[in-house]
Amino acid sequence: MKKISIIGAAGTLGSSCAMTVLMNRYAQELCLIDVNGKLLDNHIMDLENAFPDQQMYRGEYKDLAGSHIVIITAGVPNRNDETSRNAYLADNLKIFETIGSNIARYSPETIVVTASNPVDLLNYYLYTNFNFQRSQLIGYTLNDSYRFAWAINKTLNRHDALFSPVIGEHGETQVPLFSQVKKNNKRIEFTSEQIEQIKEDIQSWFVTFNRLNVPRTTGWTTAVGVSHLIKALGKKEKTLLTGSVILDGEFEQDNLSIGVPIEVNQNGMQHIVEWKLSEAESEAFNQSIRKVKTVIEENHSVFQ
Repeated sequence: MKKISIIGAAGTLGSSCAMTVLMNRYAQELCLIDVNGKLLDNHIMDLENAFPDQQMYRGEYKDLAGSHIVIITAGVPNRNDETSRNAYLADNLKIFETIGSNIARYSPETIVVTASNPVDLLNYYLYTNFNFQRSQLIGYTLNDSYRFAWAINKTLNRHDALFSPVIGEHGETQVPLFSQVKKNNKRIEFTSEQIEQIKEDIQSWFVTFNRLNVPRTTGWTTAVGVSHLIKALGKKEKTLLTGSVILDGEFEQDNLSIGVPIEVNQNGMQHIVEWKLSEAESEAFNQSIRKVKTVIEENHSVFQ
């Protein structure tokens, strides 16, 4: 890719993503944008020493022009809210009004990867307000799949590389798909006791993390997952992963963004894969959809 830009590059997520972009040499040019200029300059001075043969710089919104991918990690600081990522919606919508209008102005054809929370609602906001095509917009949710794999390995006392997809809201109603978990492309079977333990570990993780009361979010996990997504967005062939995208009839739903299986390539989101879910998974997914749609309806004047 010729150029990648990161908005919110001075924060934990943005700086971690910048590091992985440079380590993997994903772009010829890396544009870094943040309102905290001094902290951003600090990161850039450090990164320039670490990667003296690569081009990176502190940019302004006009420098988004020519970006193949724009990664949004900007948002209000983590407040260690234990209840829901939706607690950040009102404040982050104000930030996204500025971000969305500038991306639409300076780089209207770019692929936009949103990693700020609540990701499903913010991704949908970009779609309803700034005339992007749904293929351009991907809400980053792969942390849920990594956390699912962590919980599985913890319960089974293993350290396996797993395909462990999670769909639904990037939040409390997320749906780990036990029916799709694979190791070396072979399904893994779980006992009912194992399933309950894994679900408990996933559900308690967010609360435990925030009770540490550290003003930091999941920078390393996000950087690894965003790196995986960027690699896929640089290829001609399609890659299967999960992400929050706009539904238009898939799973018999529309007018929302939510986590689903997707195929992506260098042109963005190309296809939504409609797996056959178990009865329990389908019910949980519909519950997750209802929650996201309820928030959209409660803020209908925002999503136009």
